[in-house]
Amino acid sequence: MDDYQLVLQEIARTVGISESESDWDSRTAADVDRCIRRGINAVIRNPLNHQWSWMRPRFGCTTADGQRRYALPADFQQFIDHLCFDGDNYQYPPVEQLPAARLHQLYSEYASTGVPCNYAIESQAHDGATEQVQELVLHPTPNGTYQLVGLYQVGPIRGMTSDRPWFPGGSEHRELFISSCLAQAEAVFMDGDLKTWREQFQTDLMSAVAMDHRKGARNLGPMKGRHMHDYFRHKLSTTYEGHTDSV
Repeated sequence: MDDYQLVLQEIARTVGISESESDWDSRTAADVDRCIRRGINAVIRNPLNHQWSWMRPRFGCTTADGQRRYALPADFQQFIDHLCFDGDNYQYPPVEQLPAARLHQLYSEYASTGVPCNYAIESQAHDGATEQVQELVLHPTPNGTYQLVGLYQVGPIRGMTSDRPWFPGGSEHRELFISSCLAQAEAVFMDGDLKTWREQFQTDLMSAVAMDHRKGARNLGPMKGRHMHDYFRHKLSTTYEGHTDSV
């Protein structure tokens, strides 16, 4: 059973409604969805102001000769700092961000290839049929294979569906998200009379924050050069491997 089905089941049992979604009217379905969205938000923007390590994963991509555009993860919001070269290329300076318009101007003036020095984030065209995504644009256009890595901030998490049925943070945070959603369900369906799950959520939250601290979660400041290279290679394990697209 995935997380989405599990939390639907737990909400139904807690508030005393049918476990079958087909039995719900539109108001009940909307309220359940609201409980889940608010529950997720209460974890992400928690009262302890903790910045979760799993909200700042590692992006990595390998460039291709003559290609300047690369796909970014669907949950990408922004890079936290410069992109850095990894592997055998770590001696090159970090790749710094520029506004997309400035990068386009540089490309118009200097369209040859070389070691990337700058990047911009651009949004792909959106027709409404699929989710709009962003892409990484490099300048100069890479003249060979380079490994680039960088930490990025995950964008807003707006809820769950049968197509996106998993909580962020992995299985170790599943109970935290469920208790948060159930605390919201108490407030929505039971007029706030009960505080059982609110208290359980507070307990689960403190435990999860302590565990995240033990893993080395921190407020990341500027990291450049070899220090950043070593941090990426030895500290982080969650990586989105970008793939190549046509220029």
